[in-house]
Amino acid sequence: MSNYDVVDEKFHQFVQQFHTEEQKVLLAFYRELVGKRKIPYKIKDRNFLVNVQMSQGFAIDVEFQDVLIEDGRHPKEIFMENLRGERLEDGRYRLSFTNRLASVGEGQAPKESAFSFASFRGGVRLWNYRVHTLKLESDSIGLPWNLVYETMEAIEQKRQVLGEHFLNVYEQEALKIFKFMKPYLQLYLSPTTQIGFGKSTVLYDSEMVEWSLDSDQMKMGAEFFAGLGLKRLSGCFTKNKCNDKELIQELLYTLRSLKGNTIFKTLNHLLEECGREHQGLYESDRDMNNFRSYIREKLQKVFLAHGWQGSYPSYMAVSRPDFIEVSNIYKRQYAYLNEKMKFIYFDFIESIIDGRYHITPITGMILPKNTNIDYRKCTSMDCFFLDGGRRNGAVFGDLSISESMTLKEIKEKMGQLSAVLDYQLR
Repeated sequence: MSNYDVVDEKFHQFVQQFHTEEQKVLLAFYRELVGKRKIPYKIKDRNFLVNVQMSQGFAIDVEFQDVLIEDGRHPKEIFMENLRGERLEDGRYRLSFTNRLASVGEGQAPKESAFSFASFRGGVRLWNYRVHTLKLESDSIGLPWNLVYETMEAIEQKRQVLGEHFLNVYEQEALKIFKFMKPYLQLYLSPTTQIGFGKSTVLYDSEMVEWSLDSDQMKMGAEFFAGLGLKRLSGCFTKNKCNDKELIQELLYTLRSLKGNTIFKTLNHLLEECGREHQGLYESDRDMNNFRSYIREKLQKVFLAHGWQGSYPSYMAVSRPDFIEVSNIYKRQYAYLNEKMKFIYFDFIESIIDGRYHITPITGMILPKNTNIDYRKCTSMDCFFLDGGRRNGAVFGDLSISESMTLKEIKEKMGQLSAVLDYQLR
């Protein structure tokens, strides 16, 4: 923890003179910027706009108005430390700080910088959780639970920063589930955890098992899994302690197995409802929105031209398998003879990585065996759950597209995608 993770008491007193929502913005300004990162020091029309915080679920901006810089010429960037606030006799406000980026002579104390402002306007924008911040690698072991965990953590952060009243009923329900699921998801996603074929093959770092859940949370877990028809898992929450090996192995293996698909579908539907009333993050930026619309149009043409069904971001096709269909899962090889049908999926995950907008394809296949499942409504995310070799999913990182690409590079990616689709439906 840095010295600036906790807001200085004097600054906390300074913000008390503002309205409640304005206080939250200023406190976020301190927590997210002071001693943490540099920001552009650009004054336009005597206003100073700062992007304070951006997450998967919300963004906070603050605009200081009628700004006067007291240092004369000011640098292009600042890295604030030792931030202090005060109200001046003329009714204006002043923020004083030392700039870590300012050069000082040997043995000299950093020079204090300051600006005053007449008022400020804080803005909170809420997103629909559809744009992630994870960089998806070719190693797809964490999917789809890393995306679920990131979204639920974003809802938790939203409550911590903005308050309970910013959450809708679906977000509140998601947090109730996250309370008992969080430590198990963290353990599942740990690089030291290994999950093979069978509960006895689940290996994890026992030193990570330091959490505790109260009786209400254990009861909630039991009721949640019972509602999904997972009676064995529900029973583990009823009779075991939260950190018992039997419960941990049962839950972690379930998350990886075909039964985990039931949990995923339930949570994924809930998370979609969480953000349904909010705009997409890409809608806040014209260039980002134009890029997304352009790529969406190009992808739609490519998939429809190759006989695929669906619309951005999800596509599906049905092909006839080879006489011997081979599938490799975790170094195991499966061979299926004379299968009648194979479902193939492509989905696109949107994310912002290092300030750049990315669209990454996920692909998967299913050899169907259960007539009770409508495989036409499945997606690539349903292909990451163990079902022998009948399901397989992967990140197609080589076909990722980012807004930093030129039109020529994007055209090349579309050509590569066309070749892949031709091969899959050959």
